[in-house]
Amino acid sequence: MRREFYQYLNELFQKDPRVSILLGDIGVFSFKKAFEFDKSRIYNMGIMEQTMIGVSSGLSSAGFIPFVHSIAPFVTERCFEQLKLNLGYENKNVFIVSVGNSYDYAALGVTHHCPNDLKIISSIPNFKTFCPGNSAEVKKIIQENISLSCPKYIRLSEVENNLSEINETYDDLDLLSLNEGGLCVVVGTAIKDFKKLLSAKVKCSVVYTNKVSDFNVEKLVGTIKNNNIRKKITVLEPSYESGIVYKIATELKNIESINSICVRKEFIDRYGTRTDIDRFLGLDDESIINQLFKIYEN
Repeated sequence: MRREFYQYLNELFQKDPRVSILLGDIGVFSFKKAFEFDKSRIYNMGIMEQTMIGVSSGLSSAGFIPFVHSIAPFVTERCFEQLKLNLGYENKNVFIVSVGNSYDYAALGVTHHCPNDLKIISSIPNFKTFCPGNSAEVKKIIQENISLSCPKYIRLSEVENNLSEINETYDDLDLLSLNEGGLCVVVGTAIKDFKKLLSAKVKCSVVYTNKVSDFNVEKLVGTIKNNNIRKKITVLEPSYESGIVYKIATELKNIESINSICVRKEFIDRYGTRTDIDRFLGLDDESIINQLFKIYEN
């Protein structure tokens, strides 16, 4: 996902003179073409992430569309006040694109973990937050939102889902499978292998989204009503609970039950790969499917 983003942003940088790039000492070599093309619009700000947010606000005021890129905890948790005041309050057209979310950088320890980014950024007024599941979605999110006069947050992942292999034309919260027994909402890369999930035949319908701040509860309500689906709902997220469960719980009437399968609210003190941590937390595909079997009483 990260490699494809770099390639696309390099191309966009050369095509659109409004685009500028601010790097937090990460991905610098991958933007070699952009530096060679026009070094007046791309800057490596080093480890001055808070300053980088302020600079992006100034560039936006000057008519540019800045893309700010760094590791998740440093560009979200460390910069919360700047994100809130410089971008959210000022409602600037800036993209914040992070990597290393949740525990993608597990080998570097808890200082590089950031499972809470979606929740804290979604709490800032005017911000649009996205949790894409694959490279094609990253490109689509940028294309659809590049001219919107508001700040955007996109979290890149080290893994991708295979949803496009199941359905090339899927849209936000489209039904991927139908079963009246309940509903499972998958967010981003919470499930990597949709073939495995759908072939397991868990007694629930499955829908998918990459939208967090703009989660479409209205469409979800219509889907449940039109297909006579039980209001027994499970939300799968590759992060600490982002606020989607709260939106469903407060806006959907007469819910039978609502569950969240996500990163636990605790410090993860284990090292290893992302796959190791997934397995430890019970968030690998197989463990998630087994939990769904229990919830929906297969």
